[in-house]
Amino acid sequence: MRRARIRGHAERNPVGAVSKGWRGTWQEREGVKKPEPLDGEEYLDIIGIMRNQAGRYECKASNDVATPDVKYVNVVVNYPPTIKKTQSSETPVGRMGSLHCEAVAVPTPEFEWYRDEKRLSNNQGINIQILGTTTILMIANVTEEDYGNYTCVASNRLGVQSASLFLYRPGTGRDINGSACVSQSLWLLLASIAFLFFK
Repeated sequence: MRRARIRGHAERNPVGAVSKGWRGTWQEREGVKKPEPLDGEEYLDIIGIMRNQAGRYECKASNDVATPDVKYVNVVVNYPPTIKKTQSSETPVGRMGSLHCEAVAVPTPEFEWYRDEKRLSNNQGINIQILGTTTILMIANVTEEDYGNYTCVASNRLGVQSASLFLYRPGTGRDINGSACVSQSLWLLLASIAFLFFK
């Protein structure tokens, strides 16, 4: 279980009561313990920290003598890539095809594209773009040999995730999300013929 601890420290000058309190995006979330005083300091514990608990936290110290002093701490939660969106393409021969792959991760993920276990790179006819957390594989002039399965790989130092995308030939019977409508249709057709034959 991951745990985050944020420390707040305030000096008494002049000597007097000092009150400190943490404020931030954690206030209404589970797993956050109230600040605890330790040797003149306060600690904010976030038990089992989640990615949605990242953000800015505020420590405020005040007494009856001076204006409150406020300091901020920015909490960054690192996590491995999760591919949240892919878009395959149905493209005729001679046109430009594009495959889209989007992942979320901290640190920002690095992307790679593969075809039949061979890593793809920018070369004649292929252009790979990376726009933040999205990568696009562009094939300038689609040929018959380009149709098939492609793999998008997102990685950072915490992990790796991959997803399959497809470049389809128009009229193959597959939808844009890659469901095998053709194989399902052929299976139903063969089952119907067998039923009629043995009836």
